[in-house]
Amino acid sequence: MKRPDGVTIIAVYEFLSAIPSLIGICAILGFAVPGILAGGDGIGDAAVALFAVGIGLLLIGVGGVLSVITGWGLLGLKGWARWLAIVLAALSLLAFPIGTIIGALIIWYLFKDEVRQAFEAAA
Repeated sequence: MKRPDGVTIIAVYEFLSAIPSLIGICAILGFAVPGILAGGDGIGDAAVALFAVGIGLLLIGVGGVLSVITGWGLLGLKGWARWLAIVLAALSLLAFPIGTIIGALIIWYLFKDEVRQAFEAAA
């Protein structure tokens, strides 16, 4: 069965949504870390700040990697990627108003019978 055009669009959206994560990681590494290391507030404050930055990098990085993996899996009509896209879309519902609209549309589309059947046929 041919991959539905909407699935391709969602895959491209997932790839594009990973770009801000990459920019965020570069910004943190380029500005926050050198600023923390250059600040002379003491080793304890720097360690706490670097730990917080590390947690931020981890969260941003995981989000970006999940988006790329989801897009890749959607292009291959992998069932797990469909469910991962639904989970990511459900999380984006919290980003009112644009994320809510996009997330709701993705969830609605991925639950359509013909889309579900395309993923089942590819399995």
